[in-house]
Amino acid sequence: MPPVPETPEPLVSDADRDVIVERLRSACAEGRLSLDEFADRVGEVYQARTGADLDRLTGDLPAVAESVDSGPVVRPTRWVVGVFSGARRSGPWRPDDPTRAVAVLGSCQLDLTGVDLALETHIVAVAVFGGIEVLVPEGVGVDFGGFALFGSRDDRTSAHRRPGAPVVRVVGRAFLGGVTVRTRPFSGR
Repeated sequence: MPPVPETPEPLVSDADRDVIVERLRSACAEGRLSLDEFADRVGEVYQARTGADLDRLTGDLPAVAESVDSGPVVRPTRWVVGVFSGARRSGPWRPDDPTRAVAVLGSCQLDLTGVDLALETHIVAVAVFGGIEVLVPEGVGVDFGGFALFGSRDDRTSAHRRPGAPVVRVVGRAFLGGVTVRTRPFSGR
């Protein structure tokens, strides 16, 4: 009987390589790999030809948990900082508890209208010779505290709060600057 020829293992694609690079990047961010190990392995990823070559590069890393939701993971945002510049956070993002906004001779805008808000969201805003604006969707409750020294704290939110709506708690501290919280009509996201 003649020998059965082996079928070659399929070659990997750039998309396959990108998945492995992202997994290595996460492992480096978690402290599982040093920067040197990460750089070496990424170099090997782009030299890999088969799935076995890629598996060898992640074999010592913990298994990836299967996600029920196939959407991208959105990490919480801790800081939004504008120093001699402007910073804006908008779209689908997730505030940390708390999220800190700092504007020094610059500006920050935190747009919460595209955010799936938790029951309570905490924002600490510090403006020094700068301005910070927090946009909240209509119908969301706002608790705005803090102080201003030669500056302003301005609450421009609507008084209407939907029953059971989330609450955004903002502590504004303004030194020769300003912190404003204002309502923006819900965008339907």
